Amino acid sequence: MKFIEAAVRTTSEAADLVAEFAREEGALGAYIIDRNDLNQRGDAALWDAIDDETLNAMPEDALVRAVFPPERAGGVATLRERLDALLKESFGLDVGTLESSSRELDDADWADAWKKHFKPFRVGKRLVVKPSWETYVSEPCDVVLELDPGMAFGTGTHETTALCLELLEEIVREGDTALDVGTGSGILAIAAAKLGAKRVIAVDQDPDAVKVARGNIERNALSENIRAVAADLLDGLERSADTRAYVIGRSDLVVANILADVIIRLMPSAFTALRAGGRMIASGIIKDRAQDTRDAFSQTGFVIESERTSGEWVAMSARKG
Repeated sequence: MKFIEAAVRTTSEAADLVAEFAREEGALGAYIIDRNDLNQRGDAALWDAIDDETLNAMPEDALVRAVFPPERAGGVATLRERLDALLKESFGLDVGTLESSSRELDDADWADAWKKHFKPFRVGKRLVVKPSWETYVSEPCDVVLELDPGMAFGTGTHETTALCLELLEEIVREGDTALDVGTGSGILAIAAAKLGAKRVIAVDQDPDAVKVARGNIERNALSENIRAVAADLLDGLERSADTRAYVIGRSDLVVANILADVIIRLMPSAFTALRAGGRMIASGIIKDRAQDTRDAFSQTGFVIESERTSGEWVAMSARKG
């Protein structure tokens, strides 16, 4: 089967946004090649496995490669239209040139090409993200997340996911129940469970992402702790007998690594799902939308407890009053 790959040159700050645009236009998946990851994500020793040839081949800017199936070939053109609109109105975000190109490739080429750029790395104090095909000798205090993103988004290498992981490390307590909305590869749900959450519901509207998340959940021996389901945000979960108990005032934590507009739409449902004193972690917020997000938190009844930034992105944690 011939797939179509769209390659977009952008910046570290805008790479996650470009990847999300590609997904919305029908991409099966995407990967981001960014040499800044080597400099910004802590323990350099975890990157030793990257050979000089691979390092020298990495672009000076960030490169997003998104793969579209034949039946969604039109998504390449609509992605280009969205990139043109983003160039005109970038909300203060440095998006780079957004130059793009496309080519045909076989599914085997897509499946293997990005793997050489994904090596073990550390996030926060204890979390280590380890690709399933790599070897890593863990330290006594390491919490290792074994991951194969497949055709889903979320490896932890870029700002939005890394910020969520750092906040999870601070917030999750032993025995918590959690909801991971927009789970992608399942990385945040897996992190929550490995940090002590006893029950996590991982939600994604993309059935393919749910399959990938389930594979990663099994890979980390967490099938008893995490249930991955297909749903649009939290809509419909309250009607399901096996998830209702976690979305009606019972959850300790909701985490969402999505875009600001979707986070704002999610807030009322998240507020309903949380017990009194429960927390919501939100990431994927461009700095120019941070105040809109703060206002929405306040209007919904949340109290913002902390914020942190990386590049042009903001993550927030808020408590249900």
